[in-house]
Amino acid sequence: MLDDDTLKDMYSRRGVPTDWQELTPDTMAPAFKLWYRALPSPKSDFVDGSEYAEWLIHDPVAALRDSGIISSAEEDAEEPHISTMVVNHEKTLNRLIMFAMVVVSTNPKTVGITIVKEGAPED
Repeated sequence: MLDDDTLKDMYSRRGVPTDWQELTPDTMAPAFKLWYRALPSPKSDFVDGSEYAEWLIHDPVAALRDSGIISSAEEDAEEPHISTMVVNHEKTLNRLIMFAMVVVSTNPKTVGITIVKEGAPED
């Protein structure tokens, strides 16, 4: 079993953030915002992030609001429309890492989530 610091170290060497990072290119702003991160899958042995990954998959509005990626219900009563695409969906979530990319459109209020499942990297 890999520990949380080992996961962060492995992805840090690859240049992959383990917390949400905004990567919006100037050509997309202000109509869109682009966010990206790696996180352990819900079925992994990692402690940090696996519960959030489960939340992101099953209640993306709440997870993205909690992370500040989309506005909270108090600020904006309109629920966003969310579509999720999972790459490598045929693979089990056991012992896999997820990469999540979120594109938020400001008008209309739509969110696209792409989740890519990948085997845990070898050290």
